Amino acid sequence: MSEMKFQMPQVARLTLCTGMLWLTIAVTDSLRDTHAAGGSLTVAVREEADESPVITRMVVQRADAPGRRVTVRKTVPVGVGVVLDRSAELSLPDGQYRFSMIRGPEYRIITGNFALERTSLDEHSVALPRMVEMLQEGWTSGDCCVPASPYNLPLRMASEDLHLATVLGHVDAKPIAGRRDDEPPKNEPSWINENAAHHDGIVFYLPETQPPSERQPDDKTTVQAGTGITKEKETNSLIPVEKMVQLGAQDEVKIAIENPFAWQVPVWLASGQVDGFFILGDWLRLDRKVLSIADGRGPQGVSLGGNKSLGRWAEKIYWNLLEAGFRIPPLAGSGDRARQTPVGYNRLYVAKPSQRYNDGPDKAVRVASDVEWWNAAWKGQSVATNGPMLRPMLGGQLPGYVFKARPGEVLQLQAELQLAVRDPVEYLEVIHNGKVHYSARLDEFAKAGGMLPPVNAKESGWVTIRVVTLYEDHFRAAMSAPWYFEFEGQPRITRESVDFFQQWLGDYEERLKRLPPQELQRHVPFVRAARNFWSRKAENVTTN
Repeated sequence: MSEMKFQMPQVARLTLCTGMLWLTIAVTDSLRDTHAAGGSLTVAVREEADESPVITRMVVQRADAPGRRVTVRKTVPVGVGVVLDRSAELSLPDGQYRFSMIRGPEYRIITGNFALERTSLDEHSVALPRMVEMLQEGWTSGDCCVPASPYNLPLRMASEDLHLATVLGHVDAKPIAGRRDDEPPKNEPSWINENAAHHDGIVFYLPETQPPSERQPDDKTTVQAGTGITKEKETNSLIPVEKMVQLGAQDEVKIAIENPFAWQVPVWLASGQVDGFFILGDWLRLDRKVLSIADGRGPQGVSLGGNKSLGRWAEKIYWNLLEAGFRIPPLAGSGDRARQTPVGYNRLYVAKPSQRYNDGPDKAVRVASDVEWWNAAWKGQSVATNGPMLRPMLGGQLPGYVFKARPGEVLQLQAELQLAVRDPVEYLEVIHNGKVHYSARLDEFAKAGGMLPPVNAKESGWVTIRVVTLYEDHFRAAMSAPWYFEFEGQPRITRESVDFFQQWLGDYEERLKRLPPQELQRHVPFVRAARNFWSRKAENVTTN
């Protein structure tokens, strides 16, 4: 048993205890005007390490009305709070206020209070401490599905320390007060592409090289397999699986399930066109709690209730997908319905391997372009998170790696990880073939010296590592993409998971029977094909 790498910077250890840093700003009556109704406070924010100006998100609330956010003039709104672009003037009515400064998950949260009286005028600078610098360790952040918005995306990305955003279409951005158009925010790298289109729970990622008219499957266009997109009929009339079959015939097109709860999921999986699966999305958001599913199959079982139920349900669906023999990488993003949640709240960190040519352990290497970022994402060299900063390895390899062996062999693999956290942690777990291989609270794990039992693989399967926090409003966690074990090229297919999706398909068929006959006929060939697909899966079950 080898030692597991466990890094928790001093600031992160403090965060586990307190969750945030507190700052009190006293505003003096340095300028009085008896005819005015409020005061003014100019706040500037800087990096703690080098004192350089920085862009962050700021939330201001009245101290006597918790939860009621205050509008700040001449700023860019981000749903929950505003962008503090290096500095901002807070001109507000008299009173006591609370504020938070949040710059993505790699920084500590600065929380405090200030008071404005009459026409107070003052200036204060706040230092923002970083917990971890993922880019320096080879991991680059991205939001895989961002709703189009008129509010400046490069500035919003910089405020969340986010480096890639894939946008659902294009909206012209409004001008920014106090910033020239030729003065881009300091945020390197900052990759934005608008080659994604959403349709009923599916995201289509089309090549950037296609003309804009051909990158919008929701336009009045249709796709003819192998010939590109023509203007012959409205694709809005197509059901998602029809689009999947047509667009999926093009090698450059990637297709992801953005709504993991959709009734059509078993049909979509059976199409053979699914390249990604959102495990963190718009059911996990900061502007409001999402407690039920309006357009899909809800959690099954009495144990899946509460604020965290949808997050755990998405995770359970994904595990069943893996147990049914699929190798589909997890994705994370804002989703199509979370315009009020800051960009990158749900995010994916990717890295590429160093491609060392000896037998030693690999290491995470930073991607050099948005194309490399997506290549790593589709290979599953990733960690999905909306909180903990997890950098895992298994057997010296990044997530997504396939370990191959012959029958009779035993693969003994040691997990290693580095972790920085801001919320108290509920547990750290290693999941092997859908079962908990190791579970411990973080304090228990630290007391054990950061030691993990090795994973012993004797048959085809998979492993993932996850960290789940005690955050109360919804499921806040980090989960690695899987590593896979392959014995003689055989996938792992379990009876339980095939039954899981067959039951789902049966429930979907019952719902389809409510449709008018003419509309129902469009679904029939795809449902029949899916039924045959899952029947063949059942015949090829490798584990009961």
